[in-house]
Amino acid sequence: MSELVFVYGTLKQGCSNHHWMDKAPCLGSASTVAHYALYTIQYPFLYDGQALYPVEGEVYRVSMAGLHKLDILEAHPDDYCRRQIPVRLSDGAVVQAWTYFHPQPTGVLLERGVFEEVRR
Repeated sequence: MSELVFVYGTLKQGCSNHHWMDKAPCLGSASTVAHYALYTIQYPFLYDGQALYPVEGEVYRVSMAGLHKLDILEAHPDDYCRRQIPVRLSDGAVVQAWTYFHPQPTGVLLERGVFEEVRR
């Protein structure tokens, strides 16, 4: 059994935590159907208390074991909280995918819904 996961930060291709995706197949680029806010320190926080813009990311098909590993990375439910939301794939299809929200706005509010990791 597998689940879809929407990632918007350091789990994306080319970013520092992508190895946690453990070779899960990528369905491609996607954006949230609803509008949210994206905050960042060195990594992003998706916050649903402000409806500012759709957030861009990628959708992956992960195993239940893979989802459990992501829960550990994201400290679900103590830090981030995992919820299912509708996301729009690049072909226009809308799917339900798990993603991780933060309960508080933390860090700097991004002007648009795209996180770009700065590597040092």
